Amino acid sequence: MSYENPIDWGNRIMSVTIMPYPSREFPGKYDDSSFEYTLRHKTGASFSVINFGATITRIQVPDRSGAFSDILLGYKNLDGYLDNRAWHGATVGRSANRIKGAEFTIDGVTYRIPKNDGDNNLHGGTPCFQNVFWNATVLREEDARIYLEKTGIRNSFHIEGEAVRMDYLSPDGACGFPGNLSAQVLFAFTRDMTLLIVFSGISDAPTVFSPTNHAYFNLAGEDSGSVSDHVLFIDADTMTDKAVDNVPNGEISAVRGTVFDFTVPSPVGKFIGSQDPQIICSQGLDQNFCLNTDGDATRMAAYLTDPKSGRKMEVFTNFPGLQVYTGNHLTGESKGDQPYGKYGGICLETQLYPDAVHHKNFPAAIIPADRKTDYLTGYRFCTVE
Repeated sequence: MSYENPIDWGNRIMSVTIMPYPSREFPGKYDDSSFEYTLRHKTGASFSVINFGATITRIQVPDRSGAFSDILLGYKNLDGYLDNRAWHGATVGRSANRIKGAEFTIDGVTYRIPKNDGDNNLHGGTPCFQNVFWNATVLREEDARIYLEKTGIRNSFHIEGEAVRMDYLSPDGACGFPGNLSAQVLFAFTRDMTLLIVFSGISDAPTVFSPTNHAYFNLAGEDSGSVSDHVLFIDADTMTDKAVDNVPNGEISAVRGTVFDFTVPSPVGKFIGSQDPQIICSQGLDQNFCLNTDGDATRMAAYLTDPKSGRKMEVFTNFPGLQVYTGNHLTGESKGDQPYGKYGGICLETQLYPDAVHHKNFPAAIIPADRKTDYLTGYRFCTVE
C-alpha cells in the first residue's frame, strides 16, 4: 500500500509518498526493510529512491510538449537492484570508480580491498554503499534547507518540499577500508526542478570517501534505444589519461581537437568508430573529465540535451571530476520486456578522479578522521525548442 505521511508539522502535511518495495523472487523477505520514496515537484515532475543502495529508481520529467516520461534506466523491481551489476541509479562508494591493484596506503599502512575488475577494484565491492540497506528519514523543507546550508558548499539551490535523507554506518574493515564511516545522502527537489543529491561522510579514522551516483540517463525515455544523438557539453579543457585497464596513469591531457572535446556541444556518438586507444579499451566513452568549475556549484559543469524530445539536463557540482560512461556494456534486464542495449543510456557521474589514492597531483580522496566532508550534485531539468 502507499500512504501520505500523516504527521502534521505545524500547518503542513508531508507530501512524500512512501511505498513498500518488495522482492518478487523472494516474496515476504524484504517487505519490512525495503521502501520506495517518491518526491514530487510542483510542475508534476517526480523522482523515486529506494533505501537499498540509496538508489534512484525513476525520474519523470516533461518533454517540450508537456508529456512526461521516465528518463532513468533501471529494473522492474527490487530483485534487479539486489543483483545490480550495472549499478543502475545506485549511490556508489566508499570509493567510486577504480583503484589500481586494489590496494592503497594511508599513514604507512597498506589496505587491501577486493579485486573485482581484473587486478583492480571497481566501486568498492561488497558490502559497500550500493549493496546495503540504508535507514531513511523524511525531512521537513526547513530542515533540508538547513542541512544544505551547513555543508558550506557554494550553491544557489532552494529546496522546495520535503526531502529524504539516507543514513548508513560503514563499519571499520568493510571491504578492507579503514574507519567507521558514517555516511548520509540527501535527496531533494529544488524550486527550479533540480534533482539535488548531497553526499556527506565522517569517519573515526582517515579513510577513502569518494562517492557518486551511478544513474543512466536517456532523455528520450528509458526504453528509447541509443543515446548517440544526444548532445553533450562539458566545461572541461582536460581529462585524466588511462591505461588499457581503464585506470588513470597519472597524466592529464588537453581535450581540444580530440574525440573527447565537448567544450563545444557535440553528439555523444561522435566517438563511434574512433581508433583512440582510450576509446577502444572501454568500447566507448568511459572517461574522467577535469572540470573547470573549481568546486563552485553555482557554475554549470555540463549539460545533455535530446533533440527529439527537447529535454535538457544541466549538471552542477562541487566535485572536481565528471565521469562520462555511455553504457558500453549494457545488456540484460530492463524496466520493460526489451533488454537495454549498448549505448542505451549515459552516466554523468560527478566524482573525485579515479585512482586518486595513487596520484598526488589528483584531488585527494582520503578524508581525515573526525572531519565531515560534503559533496553536492544537481541535475536540473528543463526543455529547449
